[in-house]
Amino acid sequence: MPQLPREDYQIIVRPRGGLRVSDHGAARIANSVYQAAGIPREAREQDTICPNYQQNIIVVSTPVEEHANRYQRFACIKLGTQEFEASAYEAAPENTSKGVIRGIPLDDTARDITANVITPRNPTALVAKRMGNTTNVTVLFDGYRVPSYVKYGGALIRCSLYRKQLDVCYHCGRLGHRADVCPNPNDKICRGCRMPNPPENHECKARCQLCDQDHPTADRTCKARYKTPFLVRKRRWERSRQEQENTSYAAQERPSNANSASDQSESFPRLAHERRSRSRSRNKSRSKSRSQSRSREPQSPGADASFRVSWADKVKGASAEASSDQKVAKLEDELAQLKQMILQNNQTIVAMR
Repeated sequence: MPQLPREDYQIIVRPRGGLRVSDHGAARIANSVYQAAGIPREAREQDTICPNYQQNIIVVSTPVEEHANRYQRFACIKLGTQEFEASAYEAAPENTSKGVIRGIPLDDTARDITANVITPRNPTALVAKRMGNTTNVTVLFDGYRVPSYVKYGGALIRCSLYRKQLDVCYHCGRLGHRADVCPNPNDKICRGCRMPNPPENHECKARCQLCDQDHPTADRTCKARYKTPFLVRKRRWERSRQEQENTSYAAQERPSNANSASDQSESFPRLAHERRSRSRSRNKSRSKSRSQSRSREPQSPGADASFRVSWADKVKGASAEASSDQKVAKLEDELAQLKQMILQNNQTIVAMR
């Protein structure tokens, strides 16, 4: 499915009654949704309708809040002479994350749940909704952080990261969609052996398509039926990128440190008087002992020593200054590369979302 504008309202339409979205063109589906929501023709250019053939749903994107409310209110779609029931809801906006709290009494209504969760004591909580007829409640938080605990009225309840399940239809036995939007109500397969249209007393050796274990596909005991949460994938990706950057940076630093000494020595050639003095000392060492040659001093020690010291200081200062400039330039280049990599990483994270 193509990428839709992130700043728009995203409405998910789930058709029922055996409607197969892939059997109808995108233009026909869009016209049916516009008519069901009562959107006039002159105001339709701002909205985008995109069928999701794999999940058998319809995704509507609109920047207008009034249009988003209209899309969520219609209850059926008319295609030709047939009418199909449909339900619609707004998808979670960008820069949000989901958590789950458990053990909420079934007697608590939707209004009670909202009043107990959406309070100043839970500043990042946006929406709270019960999961079907269970005691679990999903909480939508602002930002990419799910708190460890949520205050429900006067109780402090542990909150865990919400893990979305892979779409599996328990009606027809296929993966990719759920039972409420099943487009194959009369074409079933066995979730154990994938036999088409099995009889009622069918017995087989079950084999899961997700984990290849001996149980029906996406059974409640199957751990592979959960999707990896986006926050977990994001953290793993960031950690992997950081390790790669550290490895590449260390690999670049090792040869530079090893060659730094040789680079400094080769950057400046030996001076002429230095070569002459060394050759004279080697010639004299043949006839005299090492101690005498080492103790020999020049005829004008004051002038020669002062000349050598000042010239060496100049050479050392120049080499240190050049080396410092090279290090600064190298650090600036590395900083620019890191900034570019961070920008690319952020763009990739947004695209993953």
